[in-house]
Amino acid sequence: VDAAVFENGPAMILGEGIAYDRCQVGIVTDATCFEALGEFDIHNAEQLYHVLRTQVDFVQPEGAAVLNAADPLVARMAELCDGDVIFYGLTQDLPAIAAHRARGGRALYLRESRIMLATGAVEGPFMELPVFATNKDGTDSERAACLLAAVGAAVALDIPVETIRVGIDTFEQERKRPLRSRPRRVANQ
Repeated sequence: VDAAVFENGPAMILGEGIAYDRCQVGIVTDATCFEALGEFDIHNAEQLYHVLRTQVDFVQPEGAAVLNAADPLVARMAELCDGDVIFYGLTQDLPAIAAHRARGGRALYLRESRIMLATGAVEGPFMELPVFATNKDGTDSERAACLLAAVGAAVALDIPVETIRVGIDTFEQERKRPLRSRPRRVANQ
């Protein structure tokens, strides 16, 4: 096995633990919905923060945490990371992205239907926002944020830009392909 992807929601972390003790990339998308964790004595956002931070605590020094800059509790986790931090958000104007870039950090965000990748003050277009991350009103915020998190993980793993683009294009093409029905067997009568 060269790589494995695990999704660790807060209920899983609290109920079963995490199946590994270190990771190359840790992604935290949000620190919400603590209300569903009462059975674990989690009753507020600060307690949830301490649960979710474990994903950042497990990042190796040569790894990276990919963090949602739009969620202040998630953005606060950057200081806990032993490795690099890549922030992502729908806009470059988020305070966490601006402060991180001022310190030379990396960030992903959207501008005019493009995914932008910045390191400090240097920025450039990474790729066009794929169609699956839009809706009739423009950008589908939830899908675009998920895409930015996934791109952030790929960037953290030093996957070549062209390979990331091909992966996203392939994903988009698979979503467009109509479902094929199985041929039905007809018994002879």
